Amino acid sequence: MRQLDYQARVLDTLDAYLTELTKQKIEADKVEDLKRQNPGLPIPSVDFAEAAWSTLREAGKLPASRADVPFSPRHDGCGRVVPNVTLKVPTGGGKTYLATNGVSKVLSKYLSCNAGFVLWIVPNEAIYTQTLKNLKDREHPYRQVLDRASAFRTKIMEKGDRLHAVDVETHLCVMVLMLQSGNRENKETLRMFRDRGDVHGFFPPEGEQQAHEAMLKAVPNLDYYDHFGRIVKDSLGNALRSIRPVVVMDEGQKATSQLAYDTLYGFNPSFVLELTATPKDVRAADGKPARFANLLVEVMGRELHQEEMIKMPLNLDPRQGTDWRTTLTAGLDKLNELDATARAFTAEKGSLRYIRPIMLVQVERTGKEQRDGAHIHSEDVKEWLLTAGLDEAEVAIKTAEKNDLNQPENLDLLSDKNRVRVIITKSALQEGWDCPFAYVLCSLSASSNMSAMTQLVGRILRQPHALKTGVDALDECYVITHHADTAAVVASIKKGLEADGLGDMVLAVSGDAGATQRVQRTVNRRPAFETLDIFLPKVLWLGDGEPREFDYETDLLARIDWRGYDPTPTAERVPENPTAATSQLQRISLAESGDELLENVPVSAKTEAVSFDPAYVSRVVSDLVPNPFVARAIVADLIKALEARGFSKEKIGTATGTIISLLREDLERERLSRSEAQFKTDIADGLIQFRLRIDGKNWRMPSTITTTEPDGADTLTNKHGLPLEKNLFAPVYKAELNADERRVAVMLDDASNLKWWHRNAVGSYGLPGWRRGRIYPDFLFAVKRSGENGEFVALETKGDHLQNEDTDYKRALLEALTEGFAWDNTTPVGELELTNSGETVRCELILMKDIKADLPKVL
Repeated sequence: MRQLDYQARVLDTLDAYLTELTKQKIEADKVEDLKRQNPGLPIPSVDFAEAAWSTLREAGKLPASRADVPFSPRHDGCGRVVPNVTLKVPTGGGKTYLATNGVSKVLSKYLSCNAGFVLWIVPNEAIYTQTLKNLKDREHPYRQVLDRASAFRTKIMEKGDRLHAVDVETHLCVMVLMLQSGNRENKETLRMFRDRGDVHGFFPPEGEQQAHEAMLKAVPNLDYYDHFGRIVKDSLGNALRSIRPVVVMDEGQKATSQLAYDTLYGFNPSFVLELTATPKDVRAADGKPARFANLLVEVMGRELHQEEMIKMPLNLDPRQGTDWRTTLTAGLDKLNELDATARAFTAEKGSLRYIRPIMLVQVERTGKEQRDGAHIHSEDVKEWLLTAGLDEAEVAIKTAEKNDLNQPENLDLLSDKNRVRVIITKSALQEGWDCPFAYVLCSLSASSNMSAMTQLVGRILRQPHALKTGVDALDECYVITHHADTAAVVASIKKGLEADGLGDMVLAVSGDAGATQRVQRTVNRRPAFETLDIFLPKVLWLGDGEPREFDYETDLLARIDWRGYDPTPTAERVPENPTAATSQLQRISLAESGDELLENVPVSAKTEAVSFDPAYVSRVVSDLVPNPFVARAIVADLIKALEARGFSKEKIGTATGTIISLLREDLERERLSRSEAQFKTDIADGLIQFRLRIDGKNWRMPSTITTTEPDGADTLTNKHGLPLEKNLFAPVYKAELNADERRVAVMLDDASNLKWWHRNAVGSYGLPGWRRGRIYPDFLFAVKRSGENGEFVALETKGDHLQNEDTDYKRALLEALTEGFAWDNTTPVGELELTNSGETVRCELILMKDIKADLPKVL
């Protein structure tokens, strides 16, 4: 493994610090000897770690960015000084390589030995598995560094392995441990601090009471039994405290909580080497002093760039349409283009430079119960990709609920036997996931989860084999976003790259020990409404005879007749010279000086010789036109229209991406028009019903709801500051409503003819229509007017800035349902659940700017 320039700089600086540290330690030991010889003299102790740090600072060898940050002392569980340094290295910069070489230098330069114990702490299971695998592999460069440091007597261990003092005396023992395994919340229940039968040779035999007392005097923070005298426990935790291990803390920013700090330094380490891309300082709190990262070296992103470690520039392609499948098509097209380029490159270079480009797809929802049609779900994306021509082995889902990457055939993504080309996730690849074959990030949820998207960018930056290929397409990375503000995406990506050295997008989790614990609790109805049965109509389908809930895919989309659709208008929209058109592509790269990131726009689309594949185009519109024969006919008619305009086969092939995008736009527009017309026709014909039914096929208001607000949380009051009176469930917590919703709630509660009102939660009462997903009205309430039957109202509110196509659709659907409402008096089989009392149901949408004038009209 070649040593890069910045890695040499890091190790040279560490070397200089260890040399000075050793010198200062010798002087400090002399002072301690003098104190022991003269116990009556007020001789102050010397923090030799701080003295060494000050010497390097005066010599200008510490990062200039931390010039104003003071040295932060560390002490072990016995109060002894512990040297601690932090190396700031971006992810992808070879932190493990620096850690192994750093351990080698600490052993030789500072501890002057080639045996001992290294406690290697990692933050999560992914990094644990990867680190353990590499360190156990005798052929891996990381293991070889340790073997050279130990004279080839290295022993890699896990916390459950047998440990003997002889091992530590004769070998370099490296134990890999997850941070959670060491944290002590209840020391009696944690295995590391239990007395166990496979830790030997560290403590005196049980009967030698004086020897145990002598050991406790030398190491006061050992755990012990205190029955008939103190007996030190034979636990792994105690063994580590007596060994005084060298500690490597990977992702050091994860161990900044007081619990993690106390646990780490409670092991009585002789030296702590932290590695992180995002050093984290801890402010003073609860009587504890501030704790700063002692940053010894800072590696900048430009250094990785100069060493060809990362893919740059980053190409950003923001798609502003409303159809996520169009964005995904663009991502798949880019992936296929890169795949062809990579195959040619591998054929030329041989197996040593094998590359298989992978696309990451970020979705909005992943859970089984979250596939509601309104949000982009991992299973929706997988189904579409399979329809578009990929097979099961090429698509993997990596979420909290499902992990296809754990399958045996997917454990090594870099293998030429592996077939994964697309990985679908929400945010589960943020930490400890390493695959330099990831080239494309297709973010379908950038607008709703910008933070996770920014962090996922780091997963596509690493260059395969840590070396440029010389092929532009394979030396760059690509981000394609769906329906997100371009400026916000660019700013977010640039901010994340700059802040984290271009590579590390680890999500920092800050713990607040004083935070209120949120627990789900039940909220009951008001006593006055406890026995009130409340029913609202469902949207039902009667096309099969027996009524059932309406299904958009089956009952509407599959019935749209696309025969006779004319794609000529689409052909007319294809530009004469699509390759000369300026694209939306933006490139983010390093300036010549390497000191800043530059955004270069626009970029002209590249001319590429691509053949037009009608079968592929038919597949990528199959979600719009389910019948493959009809879809193929539409594509054929489109090609004829283009040829009639004088387009050659080569020109059509080059314009494939533009043609697909325009065709999807027009088909989507036509589908919305046809589905709306079909939906309204079905209501008129009675195939779709929105009715209160006496046979019980209605939605029933629950008797309780749940909240996560704690007892004592602020509750909503009326305009006079008094408790609300007409809310169906009590209390109503302020935090569960936004400002607009609180305003509407107070107005409803103040209405004299209102019987009750309820804030409807997403996932509760929903209304399907002629688009995917459901409308979940913000409020449900009942009014009683003099001389009239009562009325149930489902009210959807929208902020003034949300007047858009979605608002128009919701208003049109709510109006259509209101017009179609009726009572259904079909005689049910068995006992009646509901009698026709004459109430009507009304569905309304009001913009907040009109709420003061329009809500009283509804009431």
